[in-house]
Amino acid sequence: MSSDTAPTNYAVQTHEVSPPIEEYFFEGAEKLLELWFCSSTGSSGSLRNIPRNEIDAMLDIARCKILHSKHNESIDSYVLSESSLFISDHRVILKTCGSTRLLAALPVIMQLAGTYAQLDQVQSVYYSRKNFLRPDLQPPLHKNFDAEVEYLDSFFEDGHAYCMGSLKQDRWYLYTFHREVEFPVHKQPDHTLEILMSDLDDNVLHKFTKDFAVDGKDCFMRAGIDKIIPAGADVHDELFDPCGYSMNAYMNDSDQYATIHVTPEKEFSFASFETNQDLVCLYSQTRKVLQCFKPGKILLTVFANDVSVKGKDAQQQLWDRELIGYRRTNVQFVRLETETLVYAHFVRKSTQDTSSSDEDDGERSD
Repeated sequence: MSSDTAPTNYAVQTHEVSPPIEEYFFEGAEKLLELWFCSSTGSSGSLRNIPRNEIDAMLDIARCKILHSKHNESIDSYVLSESSLFISDHRVILKTCGSTRLLAALPVIMQLAGTYAQLDQVQSVYYSRKNFLRPDLQPPLHKNFDAEVEYLDSFFEDGHAYCMGSLKQDRWYLYTFHREVEFPVHKQPDHTLEILMSDLDDNVLHKFTKDFAVDGKDCFMRAGIDKIIPAGADVHDELFDPCGYSMNAYMNDSDQYATIHVTPEKEFSFASFETNQDLVCLYSQTRKVLQCFKPGKILLTVFANDVSVKGKDAQQQLWDRELIGYRRTNVQFVRLETETLVYAHFVRKSTQDTSSSDEDDGERSD
């Protein structure tokens, strides 16, 4: 063949390549921040003096918003687009799910406490969460617990970090800080029960959809939430479209509260219950919660300070007794700076106790 032969031209047919369709996912497990404030001068301001527009701006930073609110003489309750906010005189509880940036709001909350409530000292901090199913979808600050601890340590000296449970199964992370102050908040009996539930029963999931209930009030009654919350509680709730449910309640003109959040999609179903009420037995209330949601897996914690008789009773029962229909795979006791904590993990007896690879989320700490 001659070297000066012209090259043959070939027509190249091209096709537009569509990007892969990413399946919808929502992280139901919440990030939970509880802050207790006091004053270095002994002044008696209230966090409830923080204006609504300032609260809205703070929540914008966390990437959530207020849907509606209710108030009594002791507490302000807000149902959010992603979970809940409670504000009492000296305490803020912010609980957010999805890919929210909860800890980014921390410095703003501290600033607002000093500006509007003259509460310039953080007396106690509790930050906790379950391991995420998809930590890769979280903002950088929340992709792993080590990053969260480093961030919190930049505000609080001598904070303590814990990982409760097996690194091969569901686990629970906790950061605490307590400061000895000259003018502490008056110590009263205080406890908190939190139940984190996953793999909800198929017959339960549809109850938290618009196909089943008209609105939050309808869902509250028809899904059986009314059997969990103590009688006489003031309730406000939201049934999302097409699915999902959030509820806040407070008790008898006190700062006792309860909150429930449900992510009912089968592939990543999740529900949480939290309360500090002392009107009914916490162990009995736990059993009612499980009867309502019928989860496959349970992560349960009970905090109690030294003067909370009912909190310590719930801890003792959780330590001594099994939950009907469930097998306890892990139970731990921790003495913290100012209270005690019991953690337990349960699986439904009808399911295999196997470690699932989708929970090995790379958040292990050396």
